[in-house]
Amino acid sequence: MTDKKIDITSTAIEKGLDIAKDFLDKLIIPTVEETGLLLKDKVTMWRFKNQVKMLNRAEQHCKKNNIDPKKISLKQICPLLDYAALEEDEVLQDKWALLLSNMVDSDQNIENHVFPYILSQISKNEFLILETAVEINIERIRKLNIELEEEKRKNEPIQKEIKGRIESIDKQITQLKDKKESHWELQRDKWKIEEELRKVSKREDELKKNLREPDYLTYGDLKEFEMANLQRLGLIKVTEKNYAYVESHRIKNEPNSDYLHLEDAIVRIEPDYVEITITELGKLFILACTEKSRKK
Repeated sequence: MTDKKIDITSTAIEKGLDIAKDFLDKLIIPTVEETGLLLKDKVTMWRFKNQVKMLNRAEQHCKKNNIDPKKISLKQICPLLDYAALEEDEVLQDKWALLLSNMVDSDQNIENHVFPYILSQISKNEFLILETAVEINIERIRKLNIELEEEKRKNEPIQKEIKGRIESIDKQITQLKDKKESHWELQRDKWKIEEELRKVSKREDELKKNLREPDYLTYGDLKEFEMANLQRLGLIKVTEKNYAYVESHRIKNEPNSDYLHLEDAIVRIEPDYVEITITELGKLFILACTEKSRKK
C-alpha cells in the first residue's frame, strides 16, 4: 500500500481558507472580512475596537455623573476588558460601560469580581427582564418608605401620649405591688392601653413587613432555559409551590364523634405554581450595571 502525500501547497491552503471563510460568513455578523477571525492580528484589532468603544462610553458616563475615576486592580479590569471585547449587542455594550464606570466610582465601592463574568453569561433578554424587575422593586420601596415616614409622623404624638399613660400605670403598679387587688386592676388597664398602642402601630408594622418582602418575577417572562441560566448564576431563586389534599372517599366520620378519623388515607401532593424571586446578588448585579443617576 503506497503512502498518500499530504497536499500542503499554497493553493490547497488558500482553498481551505476560502471554504472556512465562506462558512463563517454564514454564521456571524459582521462578516469575516470585517472581523478577520481567521487572522490573529485582525482579531486583535476587532476586539481592541470594541474595548475602545466601551472605554469611551464609560468615560462619558463618568463625566455625566461627576465620577472621579479611582484606580482598580488588574484582577478587576482585565476580565472586564476581555469579556467586553466580544460583545456585539449595543445595549449590552452600554451595560459593560456602566459596569466599569460604577466599579471605578469610589463613592460606590463596588469590588465584586464576579460581575464581569455574570454579564458575559447572560443574554440581552435575560438582563432586561431582571433590570425591569429591579426598577419596579426600587420604585415600590421608594413609595413604601414615603408612606412609612408619613405614618410615623402622624402616629408619633399619639404613640407618645399612649406610652406616657403606660409609664404612669407602671409607676402605680410599683407603688401598689403589695396590694394585689389594685395591682391586677391596673395591670388589666395597662393591657388595654397596650392593645390601643398596637392598633395605632398596626399600619407601620404592615409597611415594615412589606419592605422586607422579596421581589417576584412573572413565570411567563422567562423561558425555561433562561430561568435555568439565571438560577445557575445565582441571580434568581426558583421555588416550586405545592398543595396537598386527602382523597375524600377515604375519609370516614364516626356518628358520635366531633373528629374525622382517617382509615388508610392517602395524601396527594401536586405542584401548584412556581415562585421566582430575585436574589440579593441579582439585585446588586443589576445596580452595578445601572447608571448612577438612576439608582436614586
